[in-house]
Amino acid sequence: MLCRLLLLAVMLLAAFDGAASELRVLTRSSYLSPELLRKFERETGISVALTVVAGHDEVIERLLGAKSGFDIAFSPDYHVGGLIRGGLIERVLADRLNGFWNVEDPWRSRSFDPRNEYTIPHQWGTTAFAVDTSIHRGDIDSLRLLFEPPPEIDGHIGLLDEGDMVQLALVHLGEARCAIDEGKLEKAARLLEPLLARNRLVAAEQVMATLADPTMVLVVAWNGDAMRARDKRPSLAYAYPREGNLVWTDVVVVPRNPPNRANAMKFLTFMLKPENAALDSNFNGYATMIRGSEGFLAPTVLAAPEMVAPWPAKVGFLPSCGDSAQHRHEAVWEEVKKRARRPSAEK
Repeated sequence: MLCRLLLLAVMLLAAFDGAASELRVLTRSSYLSPELLRKFERETGISVALTVVAGHDEVIERLLGAKSGFDIAFSPDYHVGGLIRGGLIERVLADRLNGFWNVEDPWRSRSFDPRNEYTIPHQWGTTAFAVDTSIHRGDIDSLRLLFEPPPEIDGHIGLLDEGDMVQLALVHLGEARCAIDEGKLEKAARLLEPLLARNRLVAAEQVMATLADPTMVLVVAWNGDAMRARDKRPSLAYAYPREGNLVWTDVVVVPRNPPNRANAMKFLTFMLKPENAALDSNFNGYATMIRGSEGFLAPTVLAAPEMVAPWPAKVGFLPSCGDSAQHRHEAVWEEVKKRARRPSAEK
């Protein structure tokens, strides 16, 4: 009997040690650098169990409930308010973490987390579109090219399956990106519906494949995807519309009741180091918010036009639209898709 109890104790201790030496991470596809995660494992002895889902909405779905089973998740800024109100993320007192003051000034104390209690910033990027300049040789830096496309482009457009499409339409119409006035949203919907009926709907995880498709001339995309796609298709150029493009930011959060909270806190501190932030930017092409990381960026990334907006490009660092406006835009986009009768992601 004593031997059995000892054996059971050893097994329980081994199981506990196994769980304690693990970090369970949730993120969307093509986002986290494998080299970054290997570096964390080498430096801490903590193994990373990575779960990759198609997009941000699925990340949020996995966080619902009392226990998601994850220690770390990557979220868009506009979801943070809802996550806090729903009690779905842990209070981590980020401004007390070693390295927090590496965060560049504009990215601290933001509207969704004014006391830096729940998040650390991860990366920022833009939403616009990439154009095959071997087919369209004219000006690309206008939203007119997307919403009033010439014949060589119309029918060969990839439209990102995100609420971002509604915001781009609002900007093209001269409205505020975060507008929720029903009349303005209806104008945006009427602009989008015929465009979608003639072109291809592209899920976030299919953007890279669509950018590589030689039949596609213009693809709405995030700048990091556009940068990586240009390596294989050099004729692609990323647009900086004069009317303005969309700037977005992502953050790192600790989900409610994480299995390994101590390991999660170590990861947050790890991500605040400039050399580690740069590893992710070198991988996915998005800009870091950590001071000093530029010294560790690859020269090709530092000089990439998708990363460095050419003067006088209008890159608007506006406050996050917030979850209510974002959800309304997503609802409008869903209605546009129904009206256009485009249930599949293929033309």
